[in-house]
Amino acid sequence: MRATTVRFSDQLWNLLEREAGSEGVSAAQFVRDATIMRIAYVMGQRGDAGFEEALGRATALADGTQVIGNGRRQALLDAAAAVSDPERLDAVLATNLLDSDVMPSFDRLARLASHVLHAPVALVSLVASDRQFFMSCLGLPEPWGSRRESPLSHSFCQHAVASREPLLVDDAREHELLRDNLAIRDMGVIAYAGIPLIDSDGHALGTLCVIDSQPRHWTTHQVQLLSDIAASVVTEISLARAASRSAS
Repeated sequence: MRATTVRFSDQLWNLLEREAGSEGVSAAQFVRDATIMRIAYVMGQRGDAGFEEALGRATALADGTQVIGNGRRQALLDAAAAVSDPERLDAVLATNLLDSDVMPSFDRLARLASHVLHAPVALVSLVASDRQFFMSCLGLPEPWGSRRESPLSHSFCQHAVASREPLLVDDAREHELLRDNLAIRDMGVIAYAGIPLIDSDGHALGTLCVIDSQPRHWTTHQVQLLSDIAASVVTEISLARAASRSAS
């Protein structure tokens, strides 16, 4: 077994020890777990053939226990497989909306979602093989708002795409699958409600989601409203795709 030395500032080390203590593990194991999660994301995004085997070897400890539970590990695998599905990726590309300019139609729907759910952030995302691109990103902090994209290491939307069902998170810091997602630290994502955008061919392209930096519970009525707005987003995507085809 190999060892390495990683240097931290005193402030970062204190933060690390605090968070590790809240998880009931040592600082060293906390760093190890975070490293495994990052490797899982990168290998899954590349579609490495040995992803599952390598992750299985990495999570097995000498005493036979698991750093990442089987259910959590399988959910990561499922998300990576769904995101990397060639037919789904072809459908995302066919929208001709990746890296598109800001479109008022998507901003209007994001603004409506933010208003009716009283959420400070609303996004319309497309999930590609290695990133999520925001066709609208109202209220997203910088530099993410200007970039209009993030790597999948900062994506909750990929899990809504993988499940093809609404993803409702009251407090991501306590969520078994998402608690190590870097969007919590870097983007302030605590509460999340995302509806997958499923096209007429059945492909989950991305999500309409709302985000809060504070824990909150999403009601059934709110989820229904968000689903109704998401249906309008899918219509706008179809119209934009048709207009792009006509122009070409």
